[in-house]
Amino acid sequence: MRGGGTWRSSCGPARRNGRAEYERDDARGVTVLATLTWEGKAKTPLLNELKTWVFSVGGKAEEQKAPKEDKSAAKARVERELAFWDRLHKPDVEALRAEGRPEDWIERDVREWKKAREARRKELAAQSNSSRASEGS
Repeated sequence: MRGGGTWRSSCGPARRNGRAEYERDDARGVTVLATLTWEGKAKTPLLNELKTWVFSVGGKAEEQKAPKEDKSAAKARVERELAFWDRLHKPDVEALRAEGRPEDWIERDVREWKKAREARRKELAAQSNSSRASEGS
């Protein structure tokens, strides 16, 4: 019997994805083959525990570096994520005016959005730079 599953964790600052696949012999009640694919920048305590367990049962662990993201692809990714962020956070000035919101408040909202957007851009760019730097070492 073959089986598997996927998961996504966003605990902490780093997002991690994983996939597990296994092959099981139901007649003997044993797992014949299992593969865990961990996609993330950091080695977490959970990953280290899994590797320790794998070695304890006679398994082996392999590591592969992800391909580097070039600067243009990183910039495009940042812009895509910002466009999505804007859809959620950008004030709808026309709707606010139609609701009768004071112009001073609308201007303040737009200034705060611009400031938050620039902070988000820097955060995304730093994530992109740190992933390229860690992959280059």
